[in-house]
Amino acid sequence: MIDSKLYLDRNKTVMFGIFENPDKFLDTVGKVHAKGANILDCYTPFPVHGIEKAMGLKRSRLPIGSFICGCLGFISAASLQYYIMAYDWVMVIGNKPSIGVSWMPVLFELSVLFTAFGTAILFFIRNKMLHGKLPMERIDFRQTDDRLVVAIATDDASANKSDWSAMLFNGGAVEVKERTHHGYDDFSDVMINNSGQVIA
Repeated sequence: MIDSKLYLDRNKTVMFGIFENPDKFLDTVGKVHAKGANILDCYTPFPVHGIEKAMGLKRSRLPIGSFICGCLGFISAASLQYYIMAYDWVMVIGNKPSIGVSWMPVLFELSVLFTAFGTAILFFIRNKMLHGKLPMERIDFRQTDDRLVVAIATDDASANKSDWSAMLFNGGAVEVKERTHHGYDDFSDVMINNSGQVIA
């Protein structure tokens, strides 16, 4: 799954720092962000705790969406049961009230169901993680195995590519490369050495 910010814009140049050590990766991302780099995203094969803070990201609003989905599930369950028990198929069982504690299992189950599916759908919509991305659009095939990648936008004229590459290498990057997008499926990659020079 690839972030659309990297691949749907035209003429975007992005520098990628590829790391093996998660501690060095986290430390370097924090330092690069503190120096004012425009970090587009980080790609890790496993959760790296604290990466959101290091990137300077705000707290996710996904829990709010989850709560709203849960409330919709609760309201749907209550409406369904009230309609069935009061209008559609009125039943008196053991002279017990039709509205009450017996509703709890359905209220709980539909609340959980709406929350689970709603959260998953909102997550994929918000991140624009569409099915069918081509493998050629990956930054590095090892990013889902044992490599951690930070993506820095370098389109801005004020971006000092040699400084960013030096910071990445000094922070423990094993590889730094730059990708220029000329269109959706047309891009070129170049490798960069630790002095900021393009390797032919």
